Amino acid sequence: MAKAYYFAGLPLRARRGLSSDDVVLYKLLESNTEKLDDIAIFFLPTVSSDIRVEEDSRARIWVHQFNSWNDYMIMTRPLAFSLEEAERLAQTLKLRSDAKVVASFASSRLSSLRALAERFADKVDGFEIDLGLTYILSGGRRGFESYVIDMLEEFVSESARPVIVKLSPAAPPTQEFLRHLKTIGVGAVIFSPHVVYSLGNEFFRVHSTYLSKVYALIWAKLATTSDVPSAYISDIPEHLLGDFAVERSFDIILYDTALLHRVASFPQVKRLGDEFLVRWSSIHERMRPAFNLREEPPCVDVCPFRAFTREGEATGITGDFLVASEKCDRCGLCLSCCKSARLVAFISPEE
Repeated sequence: MAKAYYFAGLPLRARRGLSSDDVVLYKLLESNTEKLDDIAIFFLPTVSSDIRVEEDSRARIWVHQFNSWNDYMIMTRPLAFSLEEAERLAQTLKLRSDAKVVASFASSRLSSLRALAERFADKVDGFEIDLGLTYILSGGRRGFESYVIDMLEEFVSESARPVIVKLSPAAPPTQEFLRHLKTIGVGAVIFSPHVVYSLGNEFFRVHSTYLSKVYALIWAKLATTSDVPSAYISDIPEHLLGDFAVERSFDIILYDTALLHRVASFPQVKRLGDEFLVRWSSIHERMRPAFNLREEPPCVDVCPFRAFTREGEATGITGDFLVASEKCDRCGLCLSCCKSARLVAFISPEE
């Protein structure tokens, strides 16, 4: 019989999970869970009722720099999933997988957390509270630790499911704060290396192998002083982590961008001299990404959704451009990876 691991009281068949910071793989899971059948726990994409989030066509991911899976920087868009999408994902995973499913929330209001928990209670095995996004949504209020401890204490006491807290550099915790989390009954803590920032109504998250290595050391010191079960979100793929890597000192390891190597192949991307994103581009439903197949043949394998196929080639495009098929998810990945990539107007044959 396979060994069982426990996290926040939940029995797991492996010490491996998909984090709530993912913005691509969860879209694939809506139709196919086989690529991630070794995942023991799924933390659904973080949702919030503090701001209006609708299913839209804005890009969700941007490759800022990529040399290898041990050396990259990728930007993703937090709060990119609607409540309805998260609910559908929970139902799909429960039907197709024996893994545990945890809903992730961000809110600075106890009433909102209660409403979200009630909505997801019969669909998931636990709740995650993203304190990094909560801190940003609260406007970076003073006394945030005291405020959130009071809010969490109420929420945990009422919750019928285990409550897990995710910490990030946006609101770095103290050892005293971790002790308070245990006292009020928080089941586990997730340590994230992802820097999150906002500009106006736009949210951005930084995934970096270098930050991942640095914060693994920082968070490990905190985790070892706490009796609360801990997880770490690694931006380094599991097969590249050494047997004695500090990431393995946590009870379980979660991944997001580090799992993209399973579904996509990236060319080298170098934008280190460019500014970080300040706005996510919109991809209208009548627009499709296209790239020059003659100049960049490897770009066929960039799309996780396999949207670049010979059948997807459009007429009326000069040169050797290949246009994404109807499989395109408008995630924006190819636009940041391929130098010749551009958006083109697409008209279906029926029109």
